[in-house]
Amino acid sequence: MPTTALRRTDARRIIAFIFCCLLCLVLAAAPCWGAPRKKGGHAAPAKKEHKTAAVQAQAVPQIKEWGPYLDVAYELTYWDKNEIKEWREKRDQEIGETLASYIATWNGKLMSGQKGEQPQLFRDRDYLRLAIAQTVDYLQSDAPESLAAAAKTMESLKGKASMPEIAYWSGMVKALQALERDDAEDFVTQVYGIWNGSILYIEKNEIATGATSGSVPTNTPFYYRNLINLVVNRAIIARKLDGLNALGPLFVMMNDRNLGEKDSEGKYTKTLVQRIVDGLNAPDSDRYRLNFTVAAIESKRLQQVASAKLDAEGMTEGVQKTYERARTYNDLCFKWAAGPRSSGVVMAAVDYLDMTSFAIPRLADNENAASYKFFSTLPDQEGRTALLKSMAIFNDIAPYSAGGWERAGYQSRELYLKSSHRLWRAIMELALWTGDYYLVKLNTTQDSQNIQSYATSMQMALNSYLNFLTAQQGRGFNDVIPDSAYFGAFEASDKVSYAYRKVSEFSTDNGAYNLWFTHRLLSAELFPLSLREVRQTSATLKKDGRYNLYLDYYLPLASRIKQSPAIKKWVGAQRPETATASLAYITAVDKLFAGTATADAPSDTQLIASFQSMREEMQRNPDHPTHNLLKLFYLEEIQKSSNFTKLVKEPNRLDRPF
Repeated sequence: MPTTALRRTDARRIIAFIFCCLLCLVLAAAPCWGAPRKKGGHAAPAKKEHKTAAVQAQAVPQIKEWGPYLDVAYELTYWDKNEIKEWREKRDQEIGETLASYIATWNGKLMSGQKGEQPQLFRDRDYLRLAIAQTVDYLQSDAPESLAAAAKTMESLKGKASMPEIAYWSGMVKALQALERDDAEDFVTQVYGIWNGSILYIEKNEIATGATSGSVPTNTPFYYRNLINLVVNRAIIARKLDGLNALGPLFVMMNDRNLGEKDSEGKYTKTLVQRIVDGLNAPDSDRYRLNFTVAAIESKRLQQVASAKLDAEGMTEGVQKTYERARTYNDLCFKWAAGPRSSGVVMAAVDYLDMTSFAIPRLADNENAASYKFFSTLPDQEGRTALLKSMAIFNDIAPYSAGGWERAGYQSRELYLKSSHRLWRAIMELALWTGDYYLVKLNTTQDSQNIQSYATSMQMALNSYLNFLTAQQGRGFNDVIPDSAYFGAFEASDKVSYAYRKVSEFSTDNGAYNLWFTHRLLSAELFPLSLREVRQTSATLKKDGRYNLYLDYYLPLASRIKQSPAIKKWVGAQRPETATASLAYITAVDKLFAGTATADAPSDTQLIASFQSMREEMQRNPDHPTHNLLKLFYLEEIQKSSNFTKLVKEPNRLDRPF
C-alpha cells in the first residue's frame, strides 16, 4: 500500500555510485564504486531522472553485482513500494542479474551450506546481504514469504546481534513481522530495540569519528527516516495498528536530530515530525497519544487535498475516494481518542463537520452522477448523523463549564470554552449549509411532490438546530454557547419559514401557514433589525386578511425593543457616538414596525440597506459585538410567559382567539 503521511525530499533519488566510502568503513578494503562525495558531507543520492546521464558524464564504471547496493539499502528502504520497484528494475538491468535471481542463488548457497551438504564457510556479510535482499523484496511486494525468509536468514547471525548494523536489520525484520501479526506490543519493543541497540551506537560512532562535524559522511538521517516511516506510514497509516502511544517519546527525541533535509528541497520529514511533536503537546487536543495525533494529521491532510480537488476538478470518483479516506482517518481519531468526550474527540468532530460543510454547497452535479454514493449521502444521511453525533458530544461536555474541563484534556477553562464554541459553530454551519442546499432545490422545482420532499429535508436540518438551541435553555451553561448562535438561529428560522410558506400553498388546512408565521415571528425576535422581512410579513398578512396577527405580535415586539433593559444596558456600555446612533435606529425601528415613520426619519431604503450591511458583516464575523446584543435581547423574552413564547410552543393556537 503506498504511504501517504510521510513525504520525502529525496524519495525520487537513487543510490547508484555512492557506496565506495561506506564500503570502506564496513569492509575496510572494498573498492570505490560510487560518485564523488560532495564537499563536507555524505554524497547525496542523485535524482532518478538525472542519475544515468550524470554517471555517463563522469565515466564511472557501473557496479555489476548486488552486494554493494545491499550494503547501503537502508538509504532507500523508507521509500514507497513503487519507488523501490522502479529502483530495483533499473538495478536489474544495470547489473545483469535480477534481485530475485540473486536471492535464489544465495539462498541456495547459504541454506545448503547450513545443512552440511557443502562444508564451505560463508562470511557474515553474505548472510546479511541475503537478508537485506529478502527484506527489500518484502518492502516492495508485501510478500510475507519474503519476510519469513529474511527472518530465517537473520537467525544465522543471532550470535552477532550486538553489532549495530546486524541489530538494525534484525530489529527491522522483527518489527515488520510484528506488523504482519498486528502485535502492537512486540512492534513497540522492536522499534525501541532498533533505537537503543543500533541507532544510538551508530550516532556515538559518528560523533567519535567526526561525522557530525562534516569531515566524514553521516548515515544516521537515513536510519531516522526509516524508523519514522516504519512507525508512521507502515504501522499507523497503512496497518492502522492501535496501541503505539508508547512510541511518542521517540518522536520527541527525533525532533532534535538532523534528518538530512536541505531547505531547498523542502523539509517534509522534519515538518511531519514537528507536527507530531506539536500534536503530542497541543493544549486543546488529546496529548501524548501518538496514534490519535498521526490520524489527526493524516485526516486534516486528506481533508485539505479533498477540498482542493473538489474545487479544481468538481465531483469525480477520485475526489470521492479522497473524501472517503479522510473520513476513515477521522473515524480513527474517534477510536484512538483519550475518551468518548475528550478534547481530541471535539476536534475530530469539528473537522468532519467542516469538511462536510465545505462539500455540500458544491454538490450541484451530484444528482447527475448516481455513482457518487458518498456525496449523495452528505446532505441527508451523513450530514444528519454528523449533526446528531456532534450535538450529543456538545451536550455531554457543556457541564464542564461548571468544572471538570481538565478531565477532558483541556489545560484551561479558556481553551475549553474556545473549543466548545468552535464545536457549536461547526454544528450551526452544517445545519445552515444543508438548509441552503435544499433551498436551491426548492426554488428550482415546480413539482408539488418535490416541493414537499425538499421542504421536509430542509426543515429537518434547520429545525434540528433550532431545537438544539432551545434544549439548552434552563441548563445554566450559557457561556459555552457562542453569541453568534442566536444569529444563526435567526437564519435557520428565516429559511424554515420560507419552506413552510411554499408548502402551505399546497395545503388544505392552516398547519403549514401557522408554522410559517410562527417562524417569521421567531426570526424577528432573534434579529429585530431584519426590516425587509418585517415589511414582507406585514404585506403578506394584509394580502391574506390576517393583519390582526401583525398587530397582535409585531407591535408588542416593536414596543419591547424601545423598553428592553438588555438593549439599554448594551447601549449604555457603548461609546457615545455608537450609543447615539443605536438609539436613533431603535426609535426608527419602532416607528417602522408601527408604520408611522415620520418624514425626518431615515427612509425605509436607507434603514434596510444599513441593517442589511450589518447582517452581512455579522455572517462573516462570529465575534461581531451585535451578536451579544441579540443574545441578551432574545434571552430576556424567551424566559417569560408571553404571547410569543406560547406561540412558539403551540403554533396552532393561532386558529383560536386568545
